[in-house]
Amino acid sequence: MVPSMALAEDSDAARIAVAGHSLKWNWTPPGRSERYGHAETLIHAPLQIVRMRVLDFAHYRDFVPDKFKTSRVVGHGPDGSADVYIQVAVLHGMVTLWDVTRFAPPRTVEPGVDVIEGRMVPGKGNVDDLDVVWTLRALEDDWTLLKFDLLLKPGLPAPQWAIDEELRDSAMAAVDSIHDRAQGSRGIAPWRGTM
Repeated sequence: MVPSMALAEDSDAARIAVAGHSLKWNWTPPGRSERYGHAETLIHAPLQIVRMRVLDFAHYRDFVPDKFKTSRVVGHGPDGSADVYIQVAVLHGMVTLWDVTRFAPPRTVEPGVDVIEGRMVPGKGNVDDLDVVWTLRALEDDWTLLKFDLLLKPGLPAPQWAIDEELRDSAMAAVDSIHDRAQGSRGIAPWRGTM
């Protein structure tokens, strides 16, 4: 299963394929002022399958089972948004962070590119802020580039380096989980072939 030449010419896809695995780092996305955790991967599945997995909020708890305690949809808005209750264990399970995140319906920002954003509902949680952005880009009929940006301000004193590490590791766990679920197994990976 070797990606086509068109896929190889995409700079994001080529960067991931050359690395041989999903990538992660911290950055401040355009239009934002805070540092986010960022991760991206290539998925051998159509965009609509990847979108379906990203919207499967009840299974977010499976991204990092030793940290996520729960995730469940607790409400729907008339605009198609979904309110998702999330609990995450930190400090080796000594503290539980929780919030309700409102996920807007997917929006197509250009042909073949969908964005799904989630923001913490003010006053619904014990964290200071939470913001997530999924970006899905169809590269071909059966290849999707998935990017994930995560901001979490825990409301607890912590050094920035520790928050950065947690954010990028959590972002990587999220894209890897969607990768494996969308393809049906983790054994199917774009970097097994050559570009």
